[in-house]
Amino acid sequence: MAACGGTTKNRLTVNKHVWDFLTKESPAKLVKLKEENKVGVLIDGETSEIYVLQITMPAHGPSNGLYLARKALKALLKETEKELKKAQRQSELMGCMALMEKSREHGAVELHRRGAALISRGQQTSGPRVVSGSGGMASCSRGGEEEQDSQCPICLGEIQNIKTLEKCKHSFCEDCITRALQVKKACPMCGRFYGQLVGNQPENGRMLVSKDSSLLLPGYEKYGTIIIQYVFPPGIQGVEHPNPGVRYPGTTRVAYLPDCPEGNKVLALFRKAFDQRLTFTIGTSMTTGRANVITWNDIHHKTNCTGGPQLFGYPDPTYLARVQEELRAKGITND
Repeated sequence: MAACGGTTKNRLTVNKHVWDFLTKESPAKLVKLKEENKVGVLIDGETSEIYVLQITMPAHGPSNGLYLARKALKALLKETEKELKKAQRQSELMGCMALMEKSREHGAVELHRRGAALISRGQQTSGPRVVSGSGGMASCSRGGEEEQDSQCPICLGEIQNIKTLEKCKHSFCEDCITRALQVKKACPMCGRFYGQLVGNQPENGRMLVSKDSSLLLPGYEKYGTIIIQYVFPPGIQGVEHPNPGVRYPGTTRVAYLPDCPEGNKVLALFRKAFDQRLTFTIGTSMTTGRANVITWNDIHHKTNCTGGPQLFGYPDPTYLARVQEELRAKGITND
């Protein structure tokens, strides 16, 4: 029977974006918290979305010291989350303003071009209506739906050499969508994936699967457990890795799924992701800070049986649905 961990009162989970924002933008606040509460705070685990923080304090500390430190840290993280959202809103606003400015500049040139073309053909009184603008500049008025259909969502100009994607039917300039798909093989409008994404996971790994009917996961007590073991021997980084020619150590990771119909569905998707070299990558561990090691690659696995989401375990009622969304974003589906 596989062993699994449990919860502890000196641990706290935090969204990665919030923690990274705190340590980058307001490190003095974290230092002050540690000094005032006489504690240490370190990263003791991670998933694709969260860090598990461990609060450490000296043995001679006050009996309620851990409680007070945890409460203070939660308050600081909540404050940081608000600051992060404010910064994101400001960034989005600046991006929208830049996009609107670009659209206005392009629209002025396009309206001038269309108006001049209509005048030269003597079509002022037929087709799209021509309206005289300031300084004698002509512009044309078209129906909103027609304008939207003829506008490329990427360059915001009139579609040139229309290219319609097969699955989602969104249309773009041929050059625009060709360049966009070179960056990411997905529709820029809806995110529908096109083609097969291949990662840089080391090629010499193995995915081993076994089942234990006596191991019951919280929330899935009617079923046994699927045990996934990922095994990678040591190797040398290839050209697709951060430091070609540099060695990386081997590793073994274990994950758990309920042996129910939906759990087996996720297992099949995990197999596809592993075969496409998407489950792991080579980089720097956010837990240990060690570089040139094999790390998870944003596909959330449950590495504990118990402890809930805070310790990457169960119960977690929405996990199987969430991880399928993560996989779908990488083009891994049952289709």
